Amino acid sequence: MKRHLSREPLGPPRTTRRRTLGALAAAGLLTATALLPGASAPAQAVALDDSDFLAANGAVLRTGHGTGEVVNLRGTNLGGWLTFEDWMSPLGEFALDRTGWSATASGGSAAAILDGDLDTRWTSGAAQTGGEWVQVDLGAPTLVNRITLDAGGSTTDRPAAYEVLVSSDGVTWASVAAAPGAAQTGVTAEITTTRFAPQVTRHVRVVQQGSAAPWWSVAELNLFSDPVLNNNGRTASASVTGGGTTAAAAIDGQVTTGWTTGTSQVAGQSYTLDLGTNTEVSKVLFDSGAAYPNDYPASYELAGSTDGSTWTKIGSGFGTNRIVTSDLWTSTWMRYLRITQTGVKANWWSISEIAVTSGSAIDRAGWSVTTAPGGATGAVTDGNLGTRWTTGAPQAPGQWVQVDLGARLTFNNVTLDTEKNTSSETDYPRAFTVAVSDDATTWRTVATGTGTVKATTVNFSATSGRYLRVTQTGTSGSWWSIGELTVALNNDDYSLRLALDERFGAAEAQDIIDTHRDTWITETDLDNIAAIGLNTIRLPIGWNELLELDGTWKADPWSRIDWLVQEAGERGIYVLLDLHTVPGGGCPWGSCGRVGPNPNGFWGSSTYQDWAVQIWSAIAARYEGNPTVAGYDLINEPLLDYGEDADDVAQKSAVYDRLYDAVRAVDPDHLVVLGAFFGWDKVAMPSTYGWTNVMYQLHPYDMPNGQDWDAQNAVVTTQLADVVGRLTNPGVPVLYGEYSWYYFDDIWARFMAGLNAVDVSWTNWAYKVRGPQDGGGGYWGFYNTNLNPVPIINSDDADSFRSRLAKFGTSAFSANTRMIATAQHYAGGLDTVNRTAISTSGWTASASVTEPGGSAAGAIDGSTGTRWATGTSQAPGQWFQVDMGSARQIGSIVLQTRSNDRWDYPRMFEVRLSTNGTTWTTVATGPGFGWKRPISFTTTTARYVRIVQTGSAPEWWSIGELTAYTTAP
Repeated sequence: MKRHLSREPLGPPRTTRRRTLGALAAAGLLTATALLPGASAPAQAVALDDSDFLAANGAVLRTGHGTGEVVNLRGTNLGGWLTFEDWMSPLGEFALDRTGWSATASGGSAAAILDGDLDTRWTSGAAQTGGEWVQVDLGAPTLVNRITLDAGGSTTDRPAAYEVLVSSDGVTWASVAAAPGAAQTGVTAEITTTRFAPQVTRHVRVVQQGSAAPWWSVAELNLFSDPVLNNNGRTASASVTGGGTTAAAAIDGQVTTGWTTGTSQVAGQSYTLDLGTNTEVSKVLFDSGAAYPNDYPASYELAGSTDGSTWTKIGSGFGTNRIVTSDLWTSTWMRYLRITQTGVKANWWSISEIAVTSGSAIDRAGWSVTTAPGGATGAVTDGNLGTRWTTGAPQAPGQWVQVDLGARLTFNNVTLDTEKNTSSETDYPRAFTVAVSDDATTWRTVATGTGTVKATTVNFSATSGRYLRVTQTGTSGSWWSIGELTVALNNDDYSLRLALDERFGAAEAQDIIDTHRDTWITETDLDNIAAIGLNTIRLPIGWNELLELDGTWKADPWSRIDWLVQEAGERGIYVLLDLHTVPGGGCPWGSCGRVGPNPNGFWGSSTYQDWAVQIWSAIAARYEGNPTVAGYDLINEPLLDYGEDADDVAQKSAVYDRLYDAVRAVDPDHLVVLGAFFGWDKVAMPSTYGWTNVMYQLHPYDMPNGQDWDAQNAVVTTQLADVVGRLTNPGVPVLYGEYSWYYFDDIWARFMAGLNAVDVSWTNWAYKVRGPQDGGGGYWGFYNTNLNPVPIINSDDADSFRSRLAKFGTSAFSANTRMIATAQHYAGGLDTVNRTAISTSGWTASASVTEPGGSAAGAIDGSTGTRWATGTSQAPGQWFQVDMGSARQIGSIVLQTRSNDRWDYPRMFEVRLSTNGTTWTTVATGPGFGWKRPISFTTTTARYVRIVQTGSAPEWWSIGELTAYTTAP
C-alpha cells in the first residue's frame, strides 16, 4: 500500500510556521557538532505537507504542484548507506581465499588465526622476547604482496617488531618485509605491513623480532594480492650501477637479487623502468632488500614520461625503511617511470624489487591461453580490442577458452570484451560456464549465465585457482569472439552481497547489512543536516536494497526508505530518490554497484532493464502524492562508453524513456530526474520523447586535477557560464547532484553562490565518508576520518563482520567544521561571495629560516613571481609569520607558490593567530594540498598570523604570495 506522510491542514502563512534554530535545539533536534560559531540559522524546519509538493515550472521548481514559491534544492547525498562504496562506507575488502590453508606457530595451536573469529586468538602466552613466529601453509604456490595481522580485542598485543618471510618449500626462507609493530594511525587493533613486492610462494612466516611486556597475539591473519604489474618482459636502466649487479635484477621477481649504485648516495642518481607501453600508474613500491635494509634512498622523486624525453613529476618523499611506498594522488599515464635520488647518504642506494600498481584488474603478463577451437590466443590478452580470438564458426556447446594464470590467485570477476561498432559486438556467448582449477584436471564451476552485447562481465563469489576456463554452452549463428579477457578481485556492492549470501545465507547476510544500515545513518544525522540548513537529501539506493540478487522482491524492502522519508519530512527536508545502482551496473565503476566494462551489463540485458522498470513502477506506486519526495532520479551516472556516440546516446535515451513511462503510468505528478552525464549531448532533450516535469542533472568532477586550484576553478567557471543558457534551452530545472572541490573552500563558495543566483539546485557529495580528511578525498564529507578496520569480506565470520561495521557511527567520525560552515553559509540562498582582501600595506614578515639571499617580504609584496622559501627541506617547526600592523578581522588566508614551485606547498600546517605576538591560538590545521591552498576559519580579531609547518617533505617550503581576507568565503 502507499505510505504517505501525515499532512497538516493548511494553516497560517509559512513564515509563522517555521521553527527557529533555538526551538530546534530546545527540542533536541540539533547536535553540538552542527552548531558552529557564527553560523546562520536554518530558514525553516517544519513538516512538509501537500502545499510543499514540488513540480517543474519552466526552468525552476515550485511548491504547490508547480504553482507556488520557487524552491531550489540545496542539500547533500547520503552515500554509502543503502548502497555500499568501498572508499566511502565500510564495505570491506577481499583477502586471499583461505580454503585449504593451515597454520602453525612457535608455540601452541595457531588454528584460531584462520577461523574468521576476532574473539579467538593465538598468543605467545608470555612477554615478547624475540623469535616467536606464526606461519601459514597456503597449500599451493600463490601470489601474495600484503599481509595483515589483527590482534582483535587484544589491542595492546602487537609485535614489537616483525619480519615477513616466504618459502616455496618451508625450509629455505626469503625476507620480503620488516617493520616496527606500530598500529596504523587511528587504528588500535590492526597491524598492516607497508605492502611488499609480489611473490609466488606456498609458505608465509611472520617472526617477532623485538622485546615488549605485552604478549604477542594474533586473532586473524590475512594475505592479499593487490593488483600490481608483472615485471616479466619489462626493461630497466640506471644512471650508475655497482659491480656485480644489474638494473634488471630489481625486476626479476627475486628479493634475494638486486641493483645498487655501488657508491654513496648523492642527488641525481636515478633508476628508470620501461613499462613497454603507455600504462596507468597509481602506486609505486621499491624494496632495498633484507641484505641491505638501510640502503633505501635518503629522499627521492618520482617522474613519468610517455616518450622518455619529457618528464612530469608525480611524487616525492623520504626513505624511512627498506620498503618505500608512494601512493600517487591520481593515476598517471606513462611508459617510463623514473626514481631519482635527491638526498645525500653514506649508504649505497639499492633496489631488490620494484612493484608498480596499475588499475584494479590482475596483470596478464605471463598468462598462457589455450582455446578450442584454436586461433589467435594472444589476442585476448594483448590490450587491444581491435584484435580478437574467434571460433570462426557458429557458437556451439563445448567451445572453450582456458587461461593458466601462472600461480594460484583469488578473483571474483571475469570480463569478456569486444571492439565497439564492429561485427564482434554480437559475438557474445549465448550461454556459458566459468570453472576454476588448481591443476587443470579437477574443475569447479563457479558461474553460469548468458552474455550481453559487446561485453560480458561474470561475477561469482571470491574463489581461488590457477586455471580458469570459460565454456560456451549455447548456440548461435554468430561466431564467439573475445577481444580482451580480464580477471579481477573487485570490491563492489554486488560482490559483497554475492559473497555474504553464499557464506551466510540470505537471512544472516541481510542481518549483517542491517547492522551497517542501523549504524551509518540515524536520526542524529538528520538533525545534523537540518542544523546545516539544508533542505534536501539525495538518497542513493542500490537496486539490491529492494530486490534479491535473482530479481525477486525482498520481504521488507521499504522500511529504511520509508523511515528516511518520514523523518526528513518532519524536519522540512525533501528526499530525492536516486536509483544509484541498476542491475548489471549502469557505468563501469564501483559507485554504480558493479565494476565492469563499457557498456556494463545493464545496457545489454533486457532482463536487467525489466527489473529496473519493476523497481520504478513500485517506487512510484508507493510514493505517489508524497510531498516529501522531491522526485525520482532514474539512473545514477548512466554511461555506455567513455566516448559515447550517437547510437549510445540513443540507446541510453530509449531506456530512460521506458523508465519515464513506467513512472508516469503510476505517478503523473512527481518530478523525474535524468542524468546529462558527461555532457548535455549525452541524453535526449525533453522534446524528443515529450518528457514533462523533468529536471536534468550533472556531476562535474575533475578528479585527476583535484590538487590544482586553477583546474577546479575552471570547471566552476565553465559550469556557471553554461548552465544559464540551459535554463532557456532546454528550459528545464537543473540539479548539480554531485560534485567536490576538495580543500578549496573559496571554490565551494563560488559554486554554491553562483547556482543560488540562477535558481539552480545542488546536493554536494557527500554527507559522510570514512576516508581521512588529511588525504584529500575525505574533505568532501561533512563527517570524515574513521580509520577503524573494515571487514574482510571472505574471511570474517558474521559476528566479526557486525562488530567491525558497528564502529562506523557518525560519533566515531570527525566533523568537518569548515566544510559544514561553508555549506551552512549558502544553504539559505546567499548568491554572492562577499569577502574583502586585507591590504598588505604596512605589513612586515618574518620566518624561522629563509633561503640564502631570500626575504620573507617576498611572500607579501603583491607579486606571485617573488617568494619566501626555507632553502631547506620541509620539517616540523618551520614557520612563516606576518605582522599586519594593527588588529583587524580575519577569516581566511590563501597560500600560493610561484608557478615553477608547485611542489613547495606545506605538507601539513597549523595557522595560529595572535593579538600580541606572544599568545597564540590555533585556528586551522590540515594538509597543504597543492600549489594554491585557501584556508578558512572562524572570523577572529588578530594582528599576527603565523603558519607553522607540521609535515615533512624533501622539497623546500615556499610562499609566492600570502593573501588574507576579512571573512571566510
